[in-house]
Amino acid sequence: MVDEVLAIVLARIITLLPNYLLLLKKLEVGVFFFCWRSHREAKGLPTCFYGTLAKTLKEQALSEYGHAQVFCKLTGSKLNMSGAGLMSREEKAAFDWGCVDWDTSGESYQADGMSTRYLSTKIFFCFRTANSYDWESRLAFMYVLEDFQSLFYKQLLRFVPEEVQLKLAPIAEDELTHAIEIHACLRCLVGPNRQEWLIFLWQIRKYLALVCIPVDACLQKLINS
Repeated sequence: MVDEVLAIVLARIITLLPNYLLLLKKLEVGVFFFCWRSHREAKGLPTCFYGTLAKTLKEQALSEYGHAQVFCKLTGSKLNMSGAGLMSREEKAAFDWGCVDWDTSGESYQADGMSTRYLSTKIFFCFRTANSYDWESRLAFMYVLEDFQSLFYKQLLRFVPEEVQLKLAPIAEDELTHAIEIHACLRCLVGPNRQEWLIFLWQIRKYLALVCIPVDACLQKLINS
């Protein structure tokens, strides 16, 4: 119930921003980069578990890239590269990429480094980069974020035009699927007791970060005005 109320408030705040669809696009591309790099890290680790995790992260990365493409189309542009094409290209540069200049909107933007860009994300990640955490914490915060993101997109449907609603509904379901899959991976890695403790800790950080969202929104509005 608390998360639902927070998701409604956040959805309303976001839709008050003049370019909220562009912001959501950048966030989705940022998540794509994180999942892609995490996939590459897991792929290089031994044991069957990390092979399964790498596959899950790759599928999630492609899904997040597809979400970014949806937001592009809603704003009259598109990403020139496909998700699969991007993941197979410049493999050795995967950890250096972050600036997107293949967007037909003509905009070049830094989609990487979200964990240190906003006050809310700095609070959530405790002033560390997202990829600096071990796999236990990484999967825990991914679950917490994906689960809340699904709820956020569902509440966003209340405040957007009908043509946007039709595109957002499937994205909300995708995010829920991501959360369920990451939850299963985390349980496999650490067991149920450790899993619940890790999720609890990151839930607390989530609530602290959400308090800072209005500040970030005001700053974004000033920057775009």
